[in-house]
Amino acid sequence: MFNLREIVTTYIGVIFKIGLTLIILSTLFLFANLTTEFYETPKFLSLLIFTGVLLILLSLKFTFLGRVVFIRTPLDIPLLLILVVAVVSTFLSPAPFVSLLGNQPRVHGGLAALIVYILFYFVLVNSLKGGRETKWIIGFTTVSASIVSIISLIAYSGVKILPDPWSHGVNFTPTGSSFSSTAIFAMLLPFAVVGILQSTKPVFKIVNSVILFLLGVTIALTGNFATWIAAVLGLSLALVTLLRPIGKVRQIGPISLISLITPLVLVALVVVLSFIPPIGGANNPLYEKAKNFPRELQLPFIPSWKVSVSAFRDAPFWGTGPATYIFNFTQYKPIEYNQTSLWNLRFDSAFNEYLEVLANLGGVGLIGLLSLSALFISAAYKVIFGSSDDFQKALGLSGLTFFTILTLHSSTLPIWIFGLLVLAAFFVSNLSEDRERGWNSITKIAGNVWGTDSSKETVRIDALPGILLVISVSLVLVGFFFGGKFALADYHHRLALNAVAANQGIVAYNELIKAEQLNPQNDLYRTDLAQTNFALANAIATAKGPTEASPGGSLTQQDQENIQVLLQQSINEGRNAVTLSPRSAVNWEILGLLYRQIAGVAQNALAFSLDSYGRAILQDPLNPLLRLNVGGTYYAIGNYDLAIRFFTDAINLKPDFANGYYNLSVALRDKGDLAGAIAAAQRVLELVEADSEDYKVAEQYLTDLKNKSESQTTPPAAETSGALKEEGLPKVIDLPKPENIATPSAVKKPNSTPEPTPNP
Repeated sequence: MFNLREIVTTYIGVIFKIGLTLIILSTLFLFANLTTEFYETPKFLSLLIFTGVLLILLSLKFTFLGRVVFIRTPLDIPLLLILVVAVVSTFLSPAPFVSLLGNQPRVHGGLAALIVYILFYFVLVNSLKGGRETKWIIGFTTVSASIVSIISLIAYSGVKILPDPWSHGVNFTPTGSSFSSTAIFAMLLPFAVVGILQSTKPVFKIVNSVILFLLGVTIALTGNFATWIAAVLGLSLALVTLLRPIGKVRQIGPISLISLITPLVLVALVVVLSFIPPIGGANNPLYEKAKNFPRELQLPFIPSWKVSVSAFRDAPFWGTGPATYIFNFTQYKPIEYNQTSLWNLRFDSAFNEYLEVLANLGGVGLIGLLSLSALFISAAYKVIFGSSDDFQKALGLSGLTFFTILTLHSSTLPIWIFGLLVLAAFFVSNLSEDRERGWNSITKIAGNVWGTDSSKETVRIDALPGILLVISVSLVLVGFFFGGKFALADYHHRLALNAVAANQGIVAYNELIKAEQLNPQNDLYRTDLAQTNFALANAIATAKGPTEASPGGSLTQQDQENIQVLLQQSINEGRNAVTLSPRSAVNWEILGLLYRQIAGVAQNALAFSLDSYGRAILQDPLNPLLRLNVGGTYYAIGNYDLAIRFFTDAINLKPDFANGYYNLSVALRDKGDLAGAIAAAQRVLELVEADSEDYKVAEQYLTDLKNKSESQTTPPAAETSGALKEEGLPKVIDLPKPENIATPSAVKKPNSTPEPTPNP
């Protein structure tokens, strides 16, 4: 029996190492154009599969052991607290399916992703076998990351590695974003330094020196503020703590010293050449590339703080639900945000992870994340300044770098995977060295880390391990079943998007039907199917509708029935989308646009359009574009007073909104207020670029106004595309008159010196 256990233990250990290796490789390198999102979804599915397999292996290990023995770490309770809060918050969320599956096409941030992350951490802690295996895993990760850095640098130089056009950007990287890559690189810098100082063979010192240079230069060229600060902090602490003893500095050989100084000097030189303008107009390609490199946008701290605190005020305990930050952003963003260059963007993540958790998971969730951070920092401090093992110090420094990144930026899936890997490796590597390695031992936490005997003992449950095996297998099978449906639905959605790009409407329609049947809770599929139905109906109306040569058109009875069915499906799908995610301003906006575009074939369509736009404004009250669209709709039905009111709302929300002034001018002109129209048109000329095409159009329009020309100008906001908006078409859709129209209140004109929105 002992031999059987030993054999099984060996095989389970080998399979675990293979599975963890595949997780690392997939997180760093896996991407595919088979899903809606090319990077995150394939990585998440790989993590789900391998974590499930490793969980079953761990349960099998307990079965052969004859009892269940879990290794305890200080992070267990904070992680479980965050998980419990996320579950409660998902059930209480106004958009529970978004909270469960993530804000599609993103999976990260949803409850499903969080469950997989936490299972991954517990599997790691209970499966890693101590310092030697941990060093191998970290070393493999560091070498793999250096390959990613080479790929990123090749793309940065403009060389096209892959044939697909979507991979030709200078910011292409296999992790999915330059921020994710450079954040991982920053966490790995301390290990490169340790490799240089600890390696006994010169070749290994040189290899680690090259790795340090590759990671450092990639961070410098493609990183952002968060990864720059984290890298500098982690590297500085590594140099200070690892070289702190004066005697140790003197013991460093010349090869180690050269291997350490050379990459640091080269990276510093690259930084100088890339970010300091050349003197006297000299040609510097590095500077031009760095200046024009497309870095990921990040929501600034002040608006993010106001959004998160406002969400916390209204949902203080459990938050608004995982993955709902985009709804909090549209609901609570401050009015001064409209004066920034990002005014027309909607952010689905906060400035950093702590503000995002505060909004999404409330105060209790924030307590969990702060406890997680504080407990690790406390443990890492004792190791960094008290241990004699440089590798353990590097693990502590890497973990501190991870939490620094979370403080300076919101997280991504790759960052959490490698962050949890580092945290688990840190605690496993600090297990007592004198513990027994056999099956019958009780694992203990090293006393030099925690300082009290009570924290040394593991959680030991002498119960039937078969129960845990059954639970694990059941949980994994359920996860694989729904994960498979999710993946297959996303695959069909990608095929639909490809068909749309190829102008194959019927193919796109059929693929979206399949995607929706597999995942009916995804509001993204619903809105896409709604717009596809409309596009097909519009194509029929365009081909056979009224023209100058044929005023009556050539629509047959069958054509009218087809249009009716397609439009009814379009409206139903749009309504289903807002039912699934009622806080989504985007879904309400799409529904409003659909109603507006079918005004020619549906009675009362514009009334329903106004109601949908009004509900979109309720979710995104300070969005000037929504007000502009409502004004355009009122202008289209000849209600100039309300059109003027909503155009005025738009410019009150954004006083430098040239498009708002232009639309307001046309509405004032058609109402008969020529002086007001001229004043608004003059304001347009003050706001647009003097050498732009818009300036020429506005200048000609103002000239026509002053000459009292009978101009036929229509406000851009009142124009819609499509053949189904034309009057005179047969009414194939019967919409009842809505009882009430959601009409938002007017926006007051700001003071000449606007005051910033007070803190909530």
